[in-house]
Amino acid sequence: MSQLPLKGIKVIDHGIVYTGTAANTLLADMGAEVIRVESIGRFPAMTRGYRPRPAPGLEEYPGYVDGEPGDRPWDRWFQLHAMNRNKLGITLELNRPEGIEVYHKLVRRSNVIIENFSQGTMERLGLGYEALKEVKQDIIMISASGLGKEGPYKGYSTFGTNLDAITGMTVLRGYPGSDLTERDTIPVWTDNVAASTVAFAALVALHYREKTGKGQFIDLSQAEGFLPHMGETLMDYTMNGRTGEAIGNRDPSNAPQGCYRCRGEDRWVTISVTSDGEWQAFCKALGNPLWTEDERFTDVLCRWANQDEMDRHIEQWTVQHDPYEVMYILQAVGVAAGPMLTPADEYSDPHLNERGFFQEVTHREAGTHRYPGMFFRYSKTPADIRIPPNCLGEHNDYVFGELLGMSGEEIARLSELGVIGTEYLEGV
Repeated sequence: MSQLPLKGIKVIDHGIVYTGTAANTLLADMGAEVIRVESIGRFPAMTRGYRPRPAPGLEEYPGYVDGEPGDRPWDRWFQLHAMNRNKLGITLELNRPEGIEVYHKLVRRSNVIIENFSQGTMERLGLGYEALKEVKQDIIMISASGLGKEGPYKGYSTFGTNLDAITGMTVLRGYPGSDLTERDTIPVWTDNVAASTVAFAALVALHYREKTGKGQFIDLSQAEGFLPHMGETLMDYTMNGRTGEAIGNRDPSNAPQGCYRCRGEDRWVTISVTSDGEWQAFCKALGNPLWTEDERFTDVLCRWANQDEMDRHIEQWTVQHDPYEVMYILQAVGVAAGPMLTPADEYSDPHLNERGFFQEVTHREAGTHRYPGMFFRYSKTPADIRIPPNCLGEHNDYVFGELLGMSGEEIARLSELGVIGTEYLEGV
């Protein structure tokens, strides 16, 4: 097999929750040597579960493999397995002098550092860009905080819900007239955009370093990275004075467009018609029922103005069919349609399975499962899941010993001091 595109690039991963974690996974998938640095003295919310061990008295433990936390629940949490493939994992206490000394060794052999802590966290540890540039002059450091390094809000803590609100996405997401407090509280819009933006920024900085020999600091605001995705709404306001509103599954111009009930319990299909030509094809696929000749549905503007009545007619047809049936019928005539899938549907989907999207991975704590695989395919350098999601401190001996050249005695001493380890310290 040919070498992966980023083979030889060395990255330090300080990702928490989603943005930094997923960005580093993208680089790892492309062949970069990504070393994930974690603490045994502080538990990371969500990344390995919400607490080192589930609260006593609970009968079920959602999120752990088969509902069983086991002896090492932090290695069995679903979110860890979703976003930490292809990485080496170490533990290192960065608030200890011994930890800082080892970290500097790691920096000297690295090219990129990626973190998405609240702004100022790395500086408080003495590990900001200016300090690390003294350790390695051409280091590239990306700080992907919620709101950026400068400005009145610098240093503010953020989470997906905060950024969803600050960027205005909360106002647009949901159904018309719904209360803002009822909008989805688990958004990942900004996280997903930021993750891919961070990976892109890293690649551009690496290209610049290749040409000039110089590293640099990248101040990446997750909120600002997402705002261009709100471009239509922002420009409509500044040009026309209109404030965007939630429109549910509909579209500002396409009609019909929506999510329609199908045969079976809680089964749905999405349909989008974008032109009069597609409308004619849609009507023919339905058998040209009489209601399609109604003057209220003759052109795009009429259909858009009378969507409620039109949707009732469409659903009378879709409820007679399975979601996949609807997709096959409409796609055959060039109309966009697709079933709303559950996770179980995804794993049985014939298209995903034919393309080999899911990959079977065996993990020493979680067992063998089918994992989502690569979402890009290089014809010359195919990628796959080479390293299962790392157990806590799983690669300490390899990284500290083989990569950093430390002796067994040095590694054992760090373990005795609680600077490294494979379990969380007592009291965490």
